[in-house]
Amino acid sequence: MGRKKLPPEEEAVVLANVAERAERYEDMVDYMKERVKAGKALAREEREMFAAAYKGLMASRRFAVRVAKSVQEQEADAEKEKNAALAAGYLSKVRLELQGICIQVLEILEGILLPKAETGEPKVFYLKLQADYYRYLAEFLEGEGQREALASAAESYVTATGEAEEHLMVTHPVRLGVALNHAVFKHTVMKDPAAAAQIVKESLELAARSLEGMPEEAVRDAQPLVAIMQDNLRMWLDEASS
Repeated sequence: MGRKKLPPEEEAVVLANVAERAERYEDMVDYMKERVKAGKALAREEREMFAAAYKGLMASRRFAVRVAKSVQEQEADAEKEKNAALAAGYLSKVRLELQGICIQVLEILEGILLPKAETGEPKVFYLKLQADYYRYLAEFLEGEGQREALASAAESYVTATGEAEEHLMVTHPVRLGVALNHAVFKHTVMKDPAAAAQIVKESLELAARSLEGMPEEAVRDAQPLVAIMQDNLRMWLDEASS
């Protein structure tokens, strides 16, 4: 008697797990898209896998953009115009790839996941992801496209923050993640370390008051993000005062 076959959506998640371990993020994205198209709401682990798949796909390309831009500038400074032009062409190619990935994520979020998201953690998670991908677009687009991405990222972070404040505890990792990424947006993209520091400071103060006496599991879940926020706060306060 043969083994009972898994439902297609469960099979897709198993294969996405395998692809992640193999660091084949293109495959992981394809499997998670299959899971999304199955229609059933994503469980927490599946939401995290969806985000991880696209994060893995983005990572090498974001690095490539930074390298290509640096090479272009170095060659231009050395007055090697042909080399600089080649680097600029490669930079454009990778930027287009990044733009395509961001648009794909945003279409899935805005067309499928957000409209059906349950209030609370699922909705906040997707709003944060939406804001993050508009932030990524704003990092490498120029002109009107960048202005639109900036406005959309700012709006999405504000919406995610409001949803988190209404429905999630101040120590919830997703709420802390919204505050951290909103602050990173203010610092890295908007070049406003004072605003970034203020967002993190307020979030940390609320969390510190609530973490006292909380179950060990809640403290353990919050601690990694709290540590990152504390490190960033020290750095950004130094920048704001210099």
